[in-house]
Amino acid sequence: MAVQLPQRPRAHELEVQSENFFWQNLPAGWICDKPQHDYGVDLRLGLTTDGQITGQQLVVQLKASEIANAADYVVVRLEVTTLALLRQMLEVAILVKYIAAEREAYWLLLKDFTAEPMGGQRTVSVRIPKVNRLSANPWPFIGQHVQAVHFRKLNANRPGHPQQ
Repeated sequence: MAVQLPQRPRAHELEVQSENFFWQNLPAGWICDKPQHDYGVDLRLGLTTDGQITGQQLVVQLKASEIANAADYVVVRLEVTTLALLRQMLEVAILVKYIAAEREAYWLLLKDFTAEPMGGQRTVSVRIPKVNRLSANPWPFIGQHVQAVHFRKLNANRPGHPQQ
């Protein structure tokens, strides 16, 4: 009789594929770290400009699935607690979903998901438009948004700058 050995779950393979795709589509100089403990943040990005580390950061919630269930959007399901955590963070947060059958990932800045969960709701479904392809180099746009948020937050902590 053949020895039974552990099986590697497909979910683990998808996780690796999604991370590899994400890293391949990042700007060359940006820094990408994977936190040791994942509490809603799968990756943390550090932005650079002309090779200089700027201190500007972005957090990523990365999901993956075999196929998309709709033609014009993909769905990310988040625990309400994860959504709350991401909304509490000072860094800009982005949701990314990798679709293995399409060899593509789609993104959405969390600020663009404005729905509020109902009391007692455990998960939310976030629709990410398929026009937001990660392979289409959205990084200049995303970087500008991160920079704008970063400077607003810095100014809030400087003497003589009114808080808005």
